[in-house]
Amino acid sequence: MSYGNGVLGPPAQIVTTGGQQSAQAVYQHILDTATKRISTLDYLRKSHEGRVYWFNTLLYTKPELLKLPYFSPPRLARRAQNYLLLGFSLPMILDLNSQTPTEYLRALNALLGEFEQYQAMHPPDGSSSSLSRARIPSMFKRGTSAAKTRRLTESAPPGQEDVNGMPNGGGGAVAAQAELLLPQDTSYTHLLTPPLPFDPDFFETFATLCDVLIDCYSRVTALVNSPEVCGTGTGVGELFTKVDSRVRKIIVSGVVKEFEERCREGVKGEISGVGKVVLGGLI
Repeated sequence: MSYGNGVLGPPAQIVTTGGQQSAQAVYQHILDTATKRISTLDYLRKSHEGRVYWFNTLLYTKPELLKLPYFSPPRLARRAQNYLLLGFSLPMILDLNSQTPTEYLRALNALLGEFEQYQAMHPPDGSSSSLSRARIPSMFKRGTSAAKTRRLTESAPPGQEDVNGMPNGGGGAVAAQAELLLPQDTSYTHLLTPPLPFDPDFFETFATLCDVLIDCYSRVTALVNSPEVCGTGTGVGELFTKVDSRVRKIIVSGVVKEFEERCREGVKGEISGVGKVVLGGLI
């Protein structure tokens, strides 16, 4: 994937050199990567707002973005809900002023991990979770087995238990197994999941989330204020790499892929239109 002018930047890498040089290298790498991510998030926000041409090619306004297949209303509603929950949760970590760099990065990494878990149960594209799909075949197999057992025990008096230890004639086994199929909300330590009375606006939510993530990276640069902070044994470099990788996975990679696909199609259409104009008088 071409990122052009290094705006999106490469994934963060763990620097493994020795002694004081390693701490200096990790420190400089964290600052450089955080600066790139801040530029990336600001660029993505402006692109969704129709304020910049995507890598000097096409300008996408909000009405044009809404015409894209992956910007359909149902998908946008789910994505906006997920992004809003993450945006709700990030300030809780930012507001803890007594944190060390290690504590801050560990809490931020835990929050992003919980958000990934939440998205696995509530996919942003509106599809059902893979966990539920995986349980469906086994549920029906168990249900079939339980039905056969009940047929063998139909003569048992009401109120007595069959060979499976289930009340006779009540279908309790299937009901209990079907209940296991339902997605269960997990209690999270950092991620806030309040019920939303209405679907938030995707573009406002995305812009605000980019602002909060920019604050998160700015907090990193404020806490990691010297090479000594990145000394051996602190784990700051490894934690930052995990956080940055999750931000790229959750926000950057998907959005960039969507814009690149649409940009290729748009450029081909523009070139085709120019070709018809230029060649029209020669044919």
